[in-house]
Amino acid sequence: MANWYVKRGSEIAGPLTQQRLKELATEGRIKDTDLIRKGEDGSFIEAHQIPGLLPDEDFETVSSSREPATKNNKSMLFIIAVLGGGGILVVLVLMALLLPAILSARDAARRSHSKNNLKMIAIGIHNYHDTHSVFPPGGTARTDGTPYHSWQTYILPFVDNAPLYNRVDFNEPWSAPQNQTLFQLQLPVYLNPQIKDKYTPAGLALSHYMANEKALNENSNLRIRNITDGTSNTILAFEAGDNFKAWGDPTNFGNPVDYIGSGAKSAFRGGSHVMLGDGAVRFVSENIDPGVLEALSTPAGGEIVGEF
Repeated sequence: MANWYVKRGSEIAGPLTQQRLKELATEGRIKDTDLIRKGEDGSFIEAHQIPGLLPDEDFETVSSSREPATKNNKSMLFIIAVLGGGGILVVLVLMALLLPAILSARDAARRSHSKNNLKMIAIGIHNYHDTHSVFPPGGTARTDGTPYHSWQTYILPFVDNAPLYNRVDFNEPWSAPQNQTLFQLQLPVYLNPQIKDKYTPAGLALSHYMANEKALNENSNLRIRNITDGTSNTILAFEAGDNFKAWGDPTNFGNPVDYIGSGAKSAFRGGSHVMLGDGAVRFVSENIDPGVLEALSTPAGGEIVGEF
């Protein structure tokens, strides 16, 4: 068992057992500035440096061990706060940088979706022509002027909506009670994802696409051979940017000049899609030459259509 020695000033007490040394410390007879040595040839160190020797050592040891931890914790919290704030700043900067790209990607996706809708409508219109040897009328009306049905109702079987078509009572106008409930149904193929409006004030489902009134109008009977300006130079239908009508409305046709180009509200930033007589779908700039747009709107006007 090792012997212990206590030195105070020039006096040295010992050898002492570890138990006796602890008893002296407990009795208060050893001060924290006294020098303690373990063994015959060890070095003296101050009593307070020996863990567990002095009565308040446990407290001091715990306190001294906690203090650095507390400081470390505070430092860690400070670092986390700084890094956290910096992280938020980085996120905000990244959002500012990425947001335009995200919005642009969404806009591109919506354009593509709407373009595909017009392609489906083009297939429907041309399949109708293949079946009936004539394009669907923009709308039908009786001789007394009562509106009956829309071109978009007539092409329902050709845009994957044959069951709905079979439920329409064509002997009655679209406004008849037995028909009105059908025209409250939204049809995705007739909706542009860019447009928020989906219903008329009366609760009828809207269409965001419109027929060209110079080609498909009330009781029209346009055939491909009648498009002497060329099917690739004639608009049959187009995206509308406002003034939408219900897809079942027999008057859902208009002049492209009023919906596309300067002064009109385009369906998308920069312009709108149009469906041509050959079934192609093109994006037309809102800055298109008015003369070119007018020429594209007539099926047999004899105009020379330039680049668009």
